Amino acid sequence: MRGFITLLLLIIGLCLQSAGMAADKSVIAVIVANDNPSKSISLGELKLIYWRKKTYWANGQRIHPINLPSDNPLRLQFSSSILGSAPSAQNDYWNGLYFHGVSPPHVLYSDEAAIRYVQETAGSIAYADACKLDNRVRPVLWLLPNGEISTNASSISCN
Repeated sequence: MRGFITLLLLIIGLCLQSAGMAADKSVIAVIVANDNPSKSISLGELKLIYWRKKTYWANGQRIHPINLPSDNPLRLQFSSSILGSAPSAQNDYWNGLYFHGVSPPHVLYSDEAAIRYVQETAGSIAYADACKLDNRVRPVLWLLPNGEISTNASSISCN
C-alpha cells in the first residue's frame, strides 16, 4: 500500500510539473512587415525559410529570417515545435553549410529588436511573443503553447 501511495504522489507531481512547464510557454507570432505581400505562410514554408532552403519570397524579394538567442525560451519553443530540434542540435547542420556560403538566420537579442528589424527591413521574417506585438508588423502564423499552429488571431489571449 505504501508503494502505491508513493507511486501515486510521484505521478501527481509529474503531472503538476508538466502543467507548469506548459503554462510557462508563450504564444509565438511569426511576423512579417506590413507591406509583405504574403498574407499567410504554411508550416512547411516556414521550415524551409528557417533552414535556409527557401531564400526568396514569391515576388522575388530575398528573405531575411531572424532568430532570437539560442537560450531564449521563445527560440527553444520555436525551434523544437517548428524545426523539430533544439538550437544546440542545429549547430552541426549550420557548420556543414557554412563552407557552402549558407549562414544561419541572423540573431537579435529581444522581441523588440526583432519587431523593429522586421518593420525596417524588406523581406524579413521573425517570431516574437504575440502579446508584445503592435501595428508595426503583421503576424502571419501563431504557435500556441500546446504546440499547435494557428492562422486565426481570435485564438490568442493576452492577459
